[in-house]
Amino acid sequence: MTNRQYIWLDWELSGGAWATVVIRNTRTGHTTTDLLGTASNSNTFRLSWDTHDIEKGDVPNGDYTWTITATTLDGTPLGFQASGSFKLVRQPAAHDLNVNGAFDLLQRDPAGGLWRTDSTYYSGELDMDSSHRALIGPGWQIYDRIEAVGNLGGSSVSDILARDTSGMLWLHTGNGNGGFYGRIKVGTGWQIYNRITGGSDLTGDGRPDVLAVDKTGVLWLHPGTGNATSPFTARKKIGTGWGIYNDITAVGNIAGGPAGDLLTRDTSGVLWSHLGKGDGTFAPRTRVGGGWNTYEHLIATGDVSKDGRPDLLAIRSNGDMSLYRGTGDWKIPLLGAQRVWSYAIGFDYDHAA
Repeated sequence: MTNRQYIWLDWELSGGAWATVVIRNTRTGHTTTDLLGTASNSNTFRLSWDTHDIEKGDVPNGDYTWTITATTLDGTPLGFQASGSFKLVRQPAAHDLNVNGAFDLLQRDPAGGLWRTDSTYYSGELDMDSSHRALIGPGWQIYDRIEAVGNLGGSSVSDILARDTSGMLWLHTGNGNGGFYGRIKVGTGWQIYNRITGGSDLTGDGRPDVLAVDKTGVLWLHPGTGNATSPFTARKKIGTGWGIYNDITAVGNIAGGPAGDLLTRDTSGVLWSHLGKGDGTFAPRTRVGGGWNTYEHLIATGDVSKDGRPDLLAIRSNGDMSLYRGTGDWKIPLLGAQRVWSYAIGFDYDHAA
C-alpha cells in the first residue's frame, strides 16, 4: 500500500520531440515543471504526476492550470503551446493540515514553537523525517492542551482545539497551507477536564465530536455542530469510572463498528478498545494488549496506509515511533507495529497531537 496518488496526463504530438509541462496551483502559485519525451514507437507524451510529492512541494486540493510547450530533439522551438485546467479533489482527512492527502504530526517544543511534520506512506513504511518538518509559529506555550480535532469548524480542512491555563478553550481553524487562522474562543471552564480527544464522528451525523474526562472520572460527549463560532451542542454524560485511563484517543472506525471508536490506556499500560455504537456511547471494552506504557503519546492518524481503515501512531519519549494499522475487526483492532522512518526529527518536544 502507498499514499502516493498519481494523475496521468497525456498529450498527442508529432514524434521525435521534447515537451516541457508546467503545472500551477492557482491558489498558492506553487508550480512543478517536468521535461517529457516520447517512446520511439509512440507520439504520446505522458506525465505521471505524483500528487503527494514531498520533494517537489505540497500538492493540495484545489484548482490547477497546465501548460505544455514542445521543442525538437535538438531544442529548437516548434512554436507549439497548449494549456488547460483541472481540479484536484481528495476526501478531507482528520489530520491533514496542508490538504495534500497525508497525515501531519503536530509537535510543540519547550520554547512554545509549534511544528508540523508531513508524512508519506510508501512500500509499507511511514516516512516522517526532518526534511518534511516546518515551523507553524511561536507562542504556543500559553496552552496546556492541544488536540487535532478534524474539521470541527465545518470546512474541509483539519482544525485544532487548544486550552489555556485558565481553562478557556480556543479553536484554531486550518488555513489549508499547514497553518491556522486566528483563534476563536469557544468555551470556558475546561480546566475541569484532564483528558480531551476529538476528530472522530461518534454520533453518526457526519461531524466530528469531542470527548472529555473530568477529574472525577466522568466521560462527557460534546457533539459537534460544524459551526466554528459555536462548535458544540450541550455536553452529555456518557459514562463514569474513566479516571482509570491515562490516555484516551478517538481513532475513528478502527474496529468495524457503526461509528467512531476509542482506544484507552490504563495506568498499568494495558490498551483497551471501545467500539462506538453510533449514538455517542460505547460497547463494553475489549483488551488489545499490554506494554503500552512504553509510549509517551498515542496519536490517531486517520487512514495513513490508504486501505480504508484508520491507524494509530505511537511515540516513545526518545522520539522512536511505531505505526499500528487498523484491521476493522473488533476482536483484534490493530496489526503489529510497523517501522516509522523518523530520522533526525528528534524529540525535544513537550506535546504531540
